Amino acid sequence: MIARLAIATFVLFSSLPTQAQATVPDMANRVQACVACHGAEGRASAEGYYPRIAGKPEGYLYNQLIAFRDGSRQHAAMNGIVLHLSNDYLLQMAKYFSTQNPPYPAPAKTTATAAELEQGKRLVFEGVASKKTPACASCHGQALTGVDPYTPGLIGLPRDYLNAQLGKWQNEQRKAAEPDCMHALVKALSSEELNTATAYLAAQPVPENPKAAPANSIQFPLKCGTHTTTAAPNRNNTSPEPVALDVLSAQEKRGAYLARMGNCAGCHTANPKKPYAGGRAIETPFGEIYSTNLTPNAEHGLGNWTTDDFYKAMHSGISKNGDYLYPAFPYTDYTKMSRAEVDDLLAYLKRLPAIAQKTPQPELQFPFNQRPLLAVWRALYFTEGEFKSDTTQTALWNRGAYLVNGPGHCAACHTPRNTLGGLKNNLNLSGATIPVLNWFAPALNNHPVHGLGKWSEADIAQYLQSGVNRHAATYGPMSEVIAHSLQFATAADTKAMATYLKSLPAQAPVEKESTGLGERTL
Repeated sequence: MIARLAIATFVLFSSLPTQAQATVPDMANRVQACVACHGAEGRASAEGYYPRIAGKPEGYLYNQLIAFRDGSRQHAAMNGIVLHLSNDYLLQMAKYFSTQNPPYPAPAKTTATAAELEQGKRLVFEGVASKKTPACASCHGQALTGVDPYTPGLIGLPRDYLNAQLGKWQNEQRKAAEPDCMHALVKALSSEELNTATAYLAAQPVPENPKAAPANSIQFPLKCGTHTTTAAPNRNNTSPEPVALDVLSAQEKRGAYLARMGNCAGCHTANPKKPYAGGRAIETPFGEIYSTNLTPNAEHGLGNWTTDDFYKAMHSGISKNGDYLYPAFPYTDYTKMSRAEVDDLLAYLKRLPAIAQKTPQPELQFPFNQRPLLAVWRALYFTEGEFKSDTTQTALWNRGAYLVNGPGHCAACHTPRNTLGGLKNNLNLSGATIPVLNWFAPALNNHPVHGLGKWSEADIAQYLQSGVNRHAATYGPMSEVIAHSLQFATAADTKAMATYLKSLPAQAPVEKESTGLGERTL
């Protein structure tokens, strides 16, 4: 989870369940949260510089997103947000931003001397023959605006950002496909040479036509991995859909949608190349619990589970072998799901690639490591039972109540807990500090200061599906929920959740808020 950091939630067009296709907002709406951090032209902040992503070559953007997802490029917020996104999904993101072309700002006034700028210009356009280092322009184009599809432009960026990226290339914190030309070239140059190059580049205005040079318009002096290779788009490597939706039955598609609404992959994926195989450590005040394998592997997963076994786990919190499940798995909310929807979810999970990955044993303190004692906890804090509609409310309200309190398990973060980890149901959705993270999840009721009192239903629905509205943009843990779960909800379902949440009476949090007004996340 990412705390105290504004992060760009990549909530973009992707392969959605069939029933959602007609109601998906257009791309411009889905990328609002990206722009909240990156801005149209790049944006500086206390956490550093968010570079401009609009107008960069499609293949370059795509490769960077792949690198962030797979770990060869490190940035905590970016790594977390794209962790469960497929190649095809990232490609759609890259395609969109590559077509955007907002105006560039004028370059900042340089502090470099004329001699330094001249030296930098020579390096940029002539290279350093004695070190067998070609000119920057020989790969990035004579206009320095990049070359389609994989080579980025070098101008329109601040010097600090350029220096930071070159430093990462030097230290191997940033890597590219082999042969990794940038690492080799940067290692060959001195810090003085690099500094003069960035001084020159940062001082140059962007030309009237800022577009990258056409593909194959120049002959590269070196054979570089980034010029010739990219991860081929496919639907079968990692989430969002480990199995292509078009091969699923109607029941399995419904299950895929429910897996999204419950953000199952968020907890049950430790390695993005092994979706739903579990093994992710869930920290609690009582120790660590590891998420279980939800793939149909017979030995370690759900391969031998029947529909009755799975319903018992979801509805009653009891495993196939009769063990009580730890409530870090929110069966206290999932108990409200209907039998039909639980069966749909299992049907989808049974279609996932079977992965043989054993779940580590929990590492809990005594007495919490004694499963039989969970009987006492359950008697105190667990009420079993499917959701029952309120006949005095509309169908839309009831759908929202079901999603919020069932599959969405919003109470897990937004309702305070007692010292034994039980939810204080009399304070449902009134705001709470998330255990271990110490991140305050605000009230989801109509409180005018601490909740949604100033938000309209349309504001709430927009936030749930795009991560941003006129009042706020996502921060912290909620960013992952939007990116990996709620953005996939149908417009009808986000409207239903908004209708329900807007109806909740105002109730102020009883806990002291641990994050500032500017850092709260829904």
